[in-house]
Amino acid sequence: MISIDDLPSFLQSVNVFSEKHNIKIQGFDARKIIDEDHLFFSIHRARDSFSKGENEAKDIGLEALRFSSGQRKIDKAFSMGLIQGENRSIFVFFGESEAQLKEAENAFKAEFELSEIPDLSIDEKKPFLMKQFEITDEELETVGENNLKDLVMERVALVDVTR
Repeated sequence: MISIDDLPSFLQSVNVFSEKHNIKIQGFDARKIIDEDHLFFSIHRARDSFSKGENEAKDIGLEALRFSSGQRKIDKAFSMGLIQGENRSIFVFFGESEAQLKEAENAFKAEFELSEIPDLSIDEKKPFLMKQFEITDEELETVGENNLKDLVMERVALVDVTR
């Protein structure tokens, strides 16, 4: 959990930290990430798009944010990012080595005074996910309440299918 009083200043501080540690960091709104599979799949898609030269964003973190949001356009993907105020957040670090990332993670936690909190249940995330991924009550009713993850993952999978 992190409280952000001034989002632009916070993001600038994160950028300075990233440059100092020679890494990239992307913050996500944890309420809109259904589970680890969602996050890992988005990161995989972002890395794949960079390796093929098909990325829309100039930054791997923003590309992962774009995929995780289920949106093709970067400006729409920012809805998955951090907000001013209280944040249930997930920070993803991109770098060259595991040791470098672990060192940066520890320094980041200390510098930004992050506290770890338990993840929300899918039921608690449901309204945020439905809004983010434009899932209607009718659509969820049709596929079944237990298939919300499938609908979210489908949105992520379909990003960039029609270019």
